[in-house]
Amino acid sequence: MLNRNIKSFYMNGTIKSDSDIVRLREMYEKLLLDEMRTSGYVPVLDIDPQFAIKYNHEKDSYSFHLEMHGVFVGKRKAWEIEGFSGQNYIKR
Repeated sequence: MLNRNIKSFYMNGTIKSDSDIVRLREMYEKLLLDEMRTSGYVPVLDIDPQFAIKYNHEKDSYSFHLEMHGVFVGKRKAWEIEGFSGQNYIKR
């Protein structure tokens, strides 16, 4: 990868039911991606989103941590570029 500064974007939270995990993971990834683009970043496509969950017996719920990585391209271009891979920007 070129000399790009990679920034980490993350979100933590709680999910009540294990049946909601997949659906909510997809929704939270989209929210985090929108936050990245609003800040002028696009995802690094070579680094998969990291999603970890942990069950809390006392609260009968799951805590989660979602992390994605991005590189800065500017606020306008962030909505025109799908992501960054290798040494190239991938257009939408």
